[in-house]
Amino acid sequence: MALKPNNTLQIGDVHITALTDGSVSFDPRVLFPDDPLNVWAPYYDRFPEYFSGQFFQNNLGSFVFTSGDQRVLADTGFGPHGEMLGHPAPGELINDFQRNHIPFDSITTVFMTHLHGDHVGWNLREDLEDRPLSFPNARYRVHVADWNHFTTREMLSDADRGTATNRSVIPIQERGVLDLMVGETELAPGITAFPTPGHTPGHMSLLVASRNERALLVGDILGSPMQATETELRYSPDWDGPMGIKARNDILDQAEATNSIVIGSHLSFPGWGTIIRWEGRRYWKSL
Repeated sequence: MALKPNNTLQIGDVHITALTDGSVSFDPRVLFPDDPLNVWAPYYDRFPEYFSGQFFQNNLGSFVFTSGDQRVLADTGFGPHGEMLGHPAPGELINDFQRNHIPFDSITTVFMTHLHGDHVGWNLREDLEDRPLSFPNARYRVHVADWNHFTTREMLSDADRGTATNRSVIPIQERGVLDLMVGETELAPGITAFPTPGHTPGHMSLLVASRNERALLVGDILGSPMQATETELRYSPDWDGPMGIKARNDILDQAEATNSIVIGSHLSFPGWGTIIRWEGRRYWKSL
């Protein structure tokens, strides 16, 4: 594993660039309604970049994995769509692509970990009037269980739950660029998607394995760095709470057993770190 300055990482032959759609600040009780604010106090010093006072400062991360001539983008942020959790959406991903000099047409696969709105928001160029595909040479890929769950008549007709799917997912299916995955799927050499349901029915993670080095992209299995420690707290966005807790513990066990880097959409930017033990508890430590 080679850690480079700022926002790039090398896992064997796979190069990773961390991008961001910006960050939003919100009351933790929105996502952890059973827990008072003081639950998070022990983490203020450990993760100072993650707190704005007592509120979370949550990164909206995306990642570009380059393997040979293939480029896989994991997730496309929230997009410039009004408000997220009561705060204006920053909508920075397109600008961040340009700042990092990554051509949109170089992306060969857009991998959606799941179909929540903060992971599909820039599937289309929302900054352009005709809303073309953001990544014109890419196939967009998601697990079939998420497609089936989010595209029911009930979900699509729900003003809250159906908005992102109608706006950002249905159009890519209508344009013929959406591929549905069933199980473990190789996306590029050394980059494999595998099911990790719980947060949503078809949530998927990525295993990056190259030259005896490994990283795990965990999507929203960890919605914050604190969840590597507080695995058992009820996380309200999880579709199935007990299954979400199991997925969290399982992937952390896997990361520890294989000495893998852990990468997460909502972890402290750039979003990667290692799992450590301290005083009998497990923690995520940023690199």
